[in-house]
Amino acid sequence: MSDWSDTDSSRDSTRPEPKGFGGDWRGSRVSFDNPMSWSLRLFRVAGITVRLHLFFFVFVLAVLGRAASSGAEFSFGVGPAALGLLALFTVILLHEFGHCFACRCNAGTADEILLWPLGGLATCNPPDRPRAHLWTAIGGPLVNVAIIMVLTPLIGFRTGQWFGLAIPNPLSLTSLVQRPDFDSWWAMLLVMTNSIAWTLLLFNLLPMFPLDGGRILQASLWPRMGYARSMKFACRAGLVGAAVLAALGLVMESTMLLAIAVFGGFVCYMTAKQLEQQPDYLGVDLDAGDLAAMEESLAQEKREVQEKQAVQAKIAKGQQSREAELDAILSKIAARGIDSLSRAERDALQRATDEKRDRPR
Repeated sequence: MSDWSDTDSSRDSTRPEPKGFGGDWRGSRVSFDNPMSWSLRLFRVAGITVRLHLFFFVFVLAVLGRAASSGAEFSFGVGPAALGLLALFTVILLHEFGHCFACRCNAGTADEILLWPLGGLATCNPPDRPRAHLWTAIGGPLVNVAIIMVLTPLIGFRTGQWFGLAIPNPLSLTSLVQRPDFDSWWAMLLVMTNSIAWTLLLFNLLPMFPLDGGRILQASLWPRMGYARSMKFACRAGLVGAAVLAALGLVMESTMLLAIAVFGGFVCYMTAKQLEQQPDYLGVDLDAGDLAAMEESLAQEKREVQEKQAVQAKIAKGQQSREAELDAILSKIAARGIDSLSRAERDALQRATDEKRDRPR
């Protein structure tokens, strides 16, 4: 699961821009009021800061404590549990780097990754183009595919166990618990990494927000349907998918499927509600012609305002000139008398007198 913010400087401000759920999440400074900021900086690579959420530490302690409990149903030792956590951390981190580098390859920016118990959050800023959003969404799953293409054949040919081990069952922990005898810890680590890569890939491609599948669906429909309609369609598809997944979880008595269905359905619902607050909710996206017409209209209004201001400035300047001329005439009268005025000065004085008489009181 990944998320990114659409903060490209060229973004059209008229386009709906939902925040926080299916839309955006952006990195922020640590704040007690913002639980998403409760994280520690681990390192920085290629201009990307990697942070680890405090809840991730709680998750690690819970997993290790469960593994150490002899009475736990799926207890298989602290060592394998630690290797599983390492594999999970590695796959999620590489997955998020995939989003970041895919965004950068499409003229976007990416500068932070947050790892937390529900996955990873990459702060990516793709340009306001369907292709850029699509490749940013695909970048993460492509990393999982690359891991699988290397490890699955290696494990399958090495052990001879393809289904259940090299190709694991994402709904069962059997492939993680019931292992054949491994030659070394790194062999166990490779098997766990492969299993986690498969599981995260399959679940991440479900067509619902905030999973990558929902973003891929929306970005694929964007060119044909427009941004608002594609978002609305993706939210509705996510709600339908969440309902089907929940029914499957009930039939299979799978808590994990139910949890994913509830979470995905909630995010899709909240994103749809946010879209309703946008002026473009009806799905009327502005094409290039509309934008050009709007820009021309705004430019025309600006020209009219400037012309009006120029006329007003000219009038004000003329008024100031007449007042200065009148002051000079009055000064001349005071010094030499009214008979000293020229014909032009007498006409100017008469006009000023008439204007003052006609001015409404």
